[in-house]
Amino acid sequence: MAKTVTMKKHLASVTTGILLLLSGVAAAQHSHGVLTPGVTFPQDDAVLADAPRMITMSFRVDVRLLKLALYTADDQWINIDFVYEPDRAARSFVYQLPAELPESDYYIARWSVTDGRRGLLNGEFKFAFGPGAIPPSETIEAALGKRQEVLPATGSYRLESLQQP
Repeated sequence: MAKTVTMKKHLASVTTGILLLLSGVAAAQHSHGVLTPGVTFPQDDAVLADAPRMITMSFRVDVRLLKLALYTADDQWINIDFVYEPDRAARSFVYQLPAELPESDYYIARWSVTDGRRGLLNGEFKFAFGPGAIPPSETIEAALGKRQEVLPATGSYRLESLQQP
């Protein structure tokens, strides 16, 4: 009987430990969710008729926007005159885009934020525009689908060292 009581206490403490661990994981996931933008313009994977005039990001809590950079599909940086403002914490950010964007299949906006308590969070959203534009996810999927991995036959990299002179 004493064994049964001890085993039940042990099971209860293990169960409590697991529940505490799971609640900590949920809180950690939730804290990063707070730092992700609730709304962006353009939306991720959007296709617009015309070039956007601005990028907007709205968050659920006040954050410091540490980085906002725009790139073409081939990773060429586009100057949007972003300047880090260490004293500015806000929920919404709006940045004007250049009147002319370089030609690209799609564009990638990469950002980094912190709220001073939950650490740093990086993210990105992609968009395309113009006649014939397709969602960036489809462009990326098509490009990846055409690639083939070419590996040497097993041991072929050693053939040279195995051959006798």
